[in-house]
Amino acid sequence: LSRAMAAAKPTINAHIPKTEIITKHKVIRFGNSRKAPTEDEAKLFSYLHQRADLKVSRGNIPVGFYACMFLDEGQPLFLETRFGGYEDGLPVGPQFQISWKAEKEVIPPLDSLSDGWYKDLDDLWTLVLSYFEKRAILSEETLEYLDADPFVLFGIDDPLTQQALVKLEKFPALMCETVPSLEDWAYYLRIDPKDSAMLWLVKAMMETELPKPWTCYKGIGSIVCYLRSDTGQVTWKHPFYDYFRQLRDFCRQASREEVMQVRCNRLLWSYEATRIEAEHDHDPLISPSYVARMADIFGFDVKTQGCVVRNCKAQLKAFAKAYRSKQDIDVALIDACDEMLQRDVAKYSEMVTHWSSEVKDDVKFDLNKLAAGEMFCVNCRIVALSFCLECKDYLCLKCYAELHGKGSRKDHAPFCLVPCALCVQLPAKIHCTFTDKSLCHKCYAMSHIKMLPLDGKENQPRRINYVEQYNRYAEFAKARVKKLAVQPEDIPALDDAAYESVLSTDWHPFYDARGVKYYHNFATGERMRQSPRRVPTMEDAGSEEKEVSMDVTKIVETTNELLENEYREAKLLEVHLPSKSGATGAPGSATGAPVPLSGFDALKSDVPAAVRAAEEPEHRLLRPPHRTHLPNELPEDEQ
Repeated sequence: LSRAMAAAKPTINAHIPKTEIITKHKVIRFGNSRKAPTEDEAKLFSYLHQRADLKVSRGNIPVGFYACMFLDEGQPLFLETRFGGYEDGLPVGPQFQISWKAEKEVIPPLDSLSDGWYKDLDDLWTLVLSYFEKRAILSEETLEYLDADPFVLFGIDDPLTQQALVKLEKFPALMCETVPSLEDWAYYLRIDPKDSAMLWLVKAMMETELPKPWTCYKGIGSIVCYLRSDTGQVTWKHPFYDYFRQLRDFCRQASREEVMQVRCNRLLWSYEATRIEAEHDHDPLISPSYVARMADIFGFDVKTQGCVVRNCKAQLKAFAKAYRSKQDIDVALIDACDEMLQRDVAKYSEMVTHWSSEVKDDVKFDLNKLAAGEMFCVNCRIVALSFCLECKDYLCLKCYAELHGKGSRKDHAPFCLVPCALCVQLPAKIHCTFTDKSLCHKCYAMSHIKMLPLDGKENQPRRINYVEQYNRYAEFAKARVKKLAVQPEDIPALDDAAYESVLSTDWHPFYDARGVKYYHNFATGERMRQSPRRVPTMEDAGSEEKEVSMDVTKIVETTNELLENEYREAKLLEVHLPSKSGATGAPGSATGAPVPLSGFDALKSDVPAAVRAAEEPEHRLLRPPHRTHLPNELPEDEQ
């Protein structure tokens, strides 16, 4: 009976702890160890685990750790850590988040009570396993594999991870997931990405090419490793890390002028180094890229402050000359250049303000203030006694005579007040009928009336009416506008674009390595050979075709015939195109405007030279490159 009862009793499978776990994780980012200010907080970022085989492991929980593990179903599982901050003045410690699939769906799903970050990784891992079991997403073998310590599964409790964290505390490393970004390089140099004064150093190291025979690759934990191919040496340190680290320490202690001096020296040093390597295929120093870098050194952006481009080009030449003679640029040159560029920006801002506000505003003529002596001359700042109805300026009589004495301003319509006969400064307001003098109120009451006899004092002065005088001059100005035959509808309205075209500083001339001139637009990055200020005409290439029947043979015959007759007398030669009606091509029968012969067309040949040059471009004369105007070709007396 006991045997039967023993046989009928169900067997209980006891849980056998896992002593060995075959890890499948891949560390994407090691992160860094948290330097806690207190011991209590340091304990939160450390772990002490006893495994099933009674082995004890201890280590640090990194901040910014990121690892993945690929399941047998083909989906990745991710673990990420972060610093939890403080709650009520107490440290929270590390926080953990688990997600899966390529879309990184957070597990368990987010709700109003949780943001996906948990303080305890063991509790979070229990919720994750329950989530998979309820939805039967994973197989029994996968769930059995995941039923283990998450610190071991994801690689936190791994000797390689702990060794990397210890090494990262002593030696910085460049870490990235795909391509190192500006923030990655800034962290590598221990520079705050928000520190705009030091970002140029980060960009400089970012743009520096590795010297031969160094190469780089991304290793474990997204750490960029540098390999020297001739010796097989592998290191985390960039070959130029010590140089940029020393430069970082110097710039943090140096003044603004000294930092600009270092940057200008580096700019010319990099140009000389690349010019020697590239030889003839290198752009000249006065090029858009170097001008933009020069402006950035002094804190200007050529895309929005194009007014500094001209002086940047001039100062680059001066810096190049000083660098080649002394291999260094003096701080005095840096200060002078900085003051010059600051002055250019101030002048440009003042000009923009003037054009956009004062000039565009309608000038309101205030006759009462002008007659009361409250308006001042725009030129000499004394009391104004006249107003130009066309210039819209208040002027004194002397300045009006000087500015409107010749040229087209001589015909302007002025509105002039009568100056006081005594003070000759203020406008006269009353006219004395006894002495026939025009006086201001002050001079008449304080001086003039005291000199009059009794019968003269009884005469009432006459008030000067400036309104009638202004109306007469206004009629004269309107008549002059009609005389000039300029209709209001023919005058284009000045809008904002018109003022921008006047103040445009976008296009700037440069010369390429062959000495050919071109124009560059810093705002858009465009380049063009033709001057942007050139007004296109119908004779330009690419313009709309004219509906004129042209016979090349007749034009050639006409050209040769006129050449034989007109060249002897050294007269200007003009060819008239035939009209649409099929005229014979006589000079007087053309309906279009005469085209003067110049350049290729002025040559005597069977076929016009312009036509031959277009059909046979290999016959065109090519000039050799001229580099005498470039800064790297200085005269012998200046070297």
